[in-house]
Amino acid sequence: PTEGRVCLDDVPLTELAIPDFRQRIAMVTQQTELFNETILYNIKYGRWDASDEEIEEAARKAHAHEFIAEFPDGYKTMVGPNGFRLSGGQRQRIALARAFLRNAEILVLDEATSQIDVESERLIHEALARYVENRTVIMITHRASTLALADAIFEVEHGTVVKRAASQAQA
Repeated sequence: PTEGRVCLDDVPLTELAIPDFRQRIAMVTQQTELFNETILYNIKYGRWDASDEEIEEAARKAHAHEFIAEFPDGYKTMVGPNGFRLSGGQRQRIALARAFLRNAEILVLDEATSQIDVESERLIHEALARYVENRTVIMITHRASTLALADAIFEVEHGTVVKRAASQAQA
């Protein structure tokens, strides 16, 4: 910041060790990166010590379990380089499942539902509404339906905040 400070649990970010900060954050972007591995591996990457039940629960929250279960190999399905065997929406839901599994204090969603159909997006928004309790979620979006989840909305142009407003949910 040009003035003041940014803190995480009252600790300035400048005083946090980078590995500690990374453990406390999860990110889902529009251009989802997946490993040339199984769906299970790609979700478990969010938290290596997770049980199969926790992985399935995260996939259900991300509205991914249904399509995963339809594959002949289920969670052991290989996704191919960067997930090319999956649709864009399926890749995003796997990335959301990974983030839900990580259970991070800070979640950054950068157009994270841009390739998902309207019904799946509605179900994911329901899951997000429960997930965001006691967390910081930064949503970068153009979709009005996603903005409805926000406590505050900041409009940014060319790297500068030009407008701040309470969300419609708060109004």
